[in-house]
Amino acid sequence: MTKHLAIVGGGPAGYVAASHAAAEGAQVTLIDPHPLGGTCLHRGCIPTKTLVEVCNLLEKMRRAESYGLRMPGAVEADWPAIRAKAGKVIDLLHTGINGLMADRRVVHVQGCGRILDGRRVEVAGHDVIEADSVLICTGSSPILPESFVADRARVVTSDDLLQWDALPESLLIVGDGVVACEYAFIMNALGVQVSVVAMSERPLPFIDSDIAAVVQREMRRRGIEFINQCAVESLAAIPDGVAALANGKVVASAERALVAIGRRPNTYGMGLEEAGVALGPRGEIVTNPFMQTSLDGLYAVGDVNGRLALAHAASAQARLAVDHALGVECAPLDESIIPWAVFTMPEIGCAGMTEQHAIETGHAVSVGRFDLRGLGKAQAMSELTGMAKVVADRVSGRLLGVHIIGAHASDMVHEAAVLLRQGATVHAITQTVHAHPTLSEAIHEAAEDALGQAVHKPMKRKKPHHADALP
Repeated sequence: MTKHLAIVGGGPAGYVAASHAAAEGAQVTLIDPHPLGGTCLHRGCIPTKTLVEVCNLLEKMRRAESYGLRMPGAVEADWPAIRAKAGKVIDLLHTGINGLMADRRVVHVQGCGRILDGRRVEVAGHDVIEADSVLICTGSSPILPESFVADRARVVTSDDLLQWDALPESLLIVGDGVVACEYAFIMNALGVQVSVVAMSERPLPFIDSDIAAVVQREMRRRGIEFINQCAVESLAAIPDGVAALANGKVVASAERALVAIGRRPNTYGMGLEEAGVALGPRGEIVTNPFMQTSLDGLYAVGDVNGRLALAHAASAQARLAVDHALGVECAPLDESIIPWAVFTMPEIGCAGMTEQHAIETGHAVSVGRFDLRGLGKAQAMSELTGMAKVVADRVSGRLLGVHIIGAHASDMVHEAAVLLRQGATVHAITQTVHAHPTLSEAIHEAAEDALGQAVHKPMKRKKPHHADALP
């Protein structure tokens, strides 16, 4: 008998769940009032990565003479044209998703879903949709406290920024996470004067400290002001701008402000509490490792469950939830080894434990590092900023984490993700020949450094079995 799945939300969790379920032979109803693709496609991952690519190209063109090229004139950013480029990418991918849903015969119901129980969803203007299982994939939204809405025309979140007709002269960013740091580099590259006000001591406080140090150094080099350990209490309207206040004093001001202090799960107004669905302290839906909620038949996938705020993690959770709902044999995800990226300039790719986390969890660690400027490929590309870092257990040799910052770091990190999933040792990297000249050689060199065997680094003048190197 064909099973019917109702999916509420059409982002990276929802549309992937719909596609996968249909491919498994299920009848699928996808409920979303908005164009399919979610925040990631329309306001997040895709348009911002388009902006990053534009900025990378812009910076290379401005350094054309260092490549032996002559430009006929100054290269300038055209914000309306850049927005149009991002829009074309969004439209192309959105068309692809719609075509995929049509190919899989997924029924798209446009409206907001309200959960009645684990097998029924109410949609205004439609009959109640009954299914064998229901998946909630409604994502999350930026947090914007009332005290920060000094002037809504000048204070924006990541949902609004791409709607600007023109760039401001200056931008104040409140936050220290991924969105704050990515936009800091983007706007700086486009000629905007940027100030970042953060509660933490350093940008991206959750990443490895060596990688964060490179980010902070690049901010300083580029002229991005980073005001740390400052808790912004409110934003106030001032003539021609916005000011950030802490302890009653102005700590920074600019023509406009971007608030990037986190996101909130989209669970409000869905009838979840009335239906008896357990929620966490931030409004997230509590789930078990198979993405099941406290209500039989009901699953919650992606940002809405508060587990990992990553589009690719949401898609992986979606496949797992669908398999479980359809009775397909499946195993929980190991979320600790899911790779992730931050598209600062240069970009970051990470998988597994940071050095600090490994130590805190009881590992005696061996750490290897290698600067990209030591690579022939990086020199040829004139992409010298960055490094690769390998963290391994000193006793067993097991690989614990790999952290990269530099050109194409987000593409290189998947070598580490595969090895982490296999429980491999650092020797798996050193014993695998890496092509030359490539940027991936940085991972190989860092792994060799963890063993005290780095060929392209000065020798560590220590006794043979020194504390930082594996036997």
